Amino acid sequence: MTLAASQFHSSGRIRVALLANCTVQLFPDLLEQELRTAGFDADIRVAGFDQVRQQLLDPGSELFANRPDAVLLYLDGEDLFRDCLVNPFALDDDAKHNLVTARSAELRQLVTGAGPHLPETAFLLNTIALPPLTALTGLEYNSGYSLHDLSYAYNRALAGLARETRSAIVVDAAAVMAWVGYRQWHDARLWYLARSRWSRAAMRALAGRYAAALAAWFGRTRKCIVLDLDHTLWGGIVGEDGIAGLQLGEEGVGRAFVEFQQELLNLTRKGILLAICSKNNPDDALAVIRSHPSMPLREKHFASIRINWEDKATNLRSIAEELNLGLDSLVFIDDNPAERALVSHALPTVLVPAWPGDPAEYKFALLGLAVQAFPKLRLTEEDRSRTAMYSAQAARRTLEAQTCSLEDYYRSLQMVARIGRADAFTVPRIAQLTQKTNQFNLTARRYTEAELAALAMSSDALVLWLELADRFGLNGIVGVLILRKEAATTWRIDTFLLSCRVIGRTLEQAFLAHAYALLRGLGARRLVAEYRPTARNAVAASLYANLGFSSVPQPVPAADATCWEIDLTRQTAPAPEWIEIVPVQ
Repeated sequence: MTLAASQFHSSGRIRVALLANCTVQLFPDLLEQELRTAGFDADIRVAGFDQVRQQLLDPGSELFANRPDAVLLYLDGEDLFRDCLVNPFALDDDAKHNLVTARSAELRQLVTGAGPHLPETAFLLNTIALPPLTALTGLEYNSGYSLHDLSYAYNRALAGLARETRSAIVVDAAAVMAWVGYRQWHDARLWYLARSRWSRAAMRALAGRYAAALAAWFGRTRKCIVLDLDHTLWGGIVGEDGIAGLQLGEEGVGRAFVEFQQELLNLTRKGILLAICSKNNPDDALAVIRSHPSMPLREKHFASIRINWEDKATNLRSIAEELNLGLDSLVFIDDNPAERALVSHALPTVLVPAWPGDPAEYKFALLGLAVQAFPKLRLTEEDRSRTAMYSAQAARRTLEAQTCSLEDYYRSLQMVARIGRADAFTVPRIAQLTQKTNQFNLTARRYTEAELAALAMSSDALVLWLELADRFGLNGIVGVLILRKEAATTWRIDTFLLSCRVIGRTLEQAFLAHAYALLRGLGARRLVAEYRPTARNAVAASLYANLGFSSVPQPVPAADATCWEIDLTRQTAPAPEWIEIVPVQ
């Protein structure tokens, strides 16, 4: 990935190419709006009608000339399998199987063939759904005839392609269609007048889903839901109704609150943090969380808790500080419109969604919110254990406060750092860190999985990860170091970052000491680096000076950037004695 491309992504400006086998001329405006809401400034180019093959197979096409960051490749199922819909009785099972195989194989060829020419590009593919009413209605599951087998087999092939090809992303358009409803999805009048299969409602819903997928691809997602308690996690006011009087259980409205909590619990399994911000008596509220028999969520599921009588904007600032998150990482859910208005006014970067008045709608409101605010394309081990990691971090802070000196604290942690090279298993987490880490990040370059996979295969680059464990448990992969060869004996630090959870534990010194040894083994004598200041990475400003690098002139003028170098033939810089380094081959 070039520096220019990195800056392009981090600024939110992206180039999008739209290819389709149906008319999509009315779609780009809505897509641009949804992308703007997601934080992107999009330049959208639309290919001519049904120019999919021409654009993807011709290396000299406009598509390749523009080098888009994302290709939206929309293939409508009713066009893909038009002959089957016209006469669903014409093909036997073998013929239908062969047809699906041919269609999915052609798509695979188009994507994998274009991939090497566009190594930094994401290809967004769509699932399909065929009409729910056809000539086979009644026969679909009661005879040897079936149309829905076609869409199922095709979608399954898409899933296989996405798992095998990092640049392929499947957007579940069939699920969006089911949610909107087929009759609302298709505008029959538009179809006959303009060959456009989508209604305006369909286009807006689909645009939102594409915007969410791109937000996930580029790492622009929120990280934490902050929740009120009374009338939000349960019905009633605990200070007035008592535990026994709350609506929370298996029947009626109480069931709605239980199901809402169950979906919140599912979000923690995807790596989303939960926090509490409630005006309440702490003893009363914690008693519900700890002992109410119908509470799916318990104290251990919350990374931060603020139960007091402070205003909620103040508490949200405190939560963000404790979790080391920006306010733009928070989503605030409260049933009270006055509290929502206060937070929106005081903290405009916090996402404060409108919230339904009926608890029966809470679960569905949350599911819709999660698609837009917390989109996920991959699930890493760190995602699955993130809440537990934050709980362990609180225990570390307690230990630090009880320890006489920093060195004693470091030794008491019993830190073990495993360091290895990027592979298929670690690339998703490395990409996640490059996209989300802002504080200890020397250059703030962002990378996608496809870009990192290509770098990891290069003989002129090293993509290293650091995983940390200590007496309180596994922190997961918390460090990334990307090194690029510039000359026969000179290498450059392209990216150096550490998760905010481990800042201040001397891991940067251990990581570089290991990298020095690797580089010497490759014949390196000189290592150069740069620090590019951002609004949030001041904590790393003095890193290279503190680690023995010498300041050198900036070869290409860049605002505020500083350049550094170190002589690897003289610098030994051993790892701190309190960190055990375990190389991973």
